[in-house]
Amino acid sequence: MLKKIIAVSLALALTACANTDALDANITSLTSKVDALSSQVADLESQQQSVSADVKAAKAAAEQAATDAKAANERIDNVVASYKK
Repeated sequence: MLKKIIAVSLALALTACANTDALDANITSLTSKVDALSSQVADLESQQQSVSADVKAAKAAAEQAATDAKAANERIDNVVASYKK
């Protein structure tokens, strides 16, 4: 009876070790995938910030162009008004 208990205990111990190695391998694999995804997220955040800055710059340029166009139109209107007098 004691031999059977020892044999079963040894079998369970070996099985537990094998499962632990497989579990460690799976954890390592998942950790690598999480690290890769974290890196991709960081890259995407950086790209998003760059695009946001570009959009702000384009908006500022468009507003400046609209202001310049309005000023130019007012000057043209003044020139046309002076010819009518």
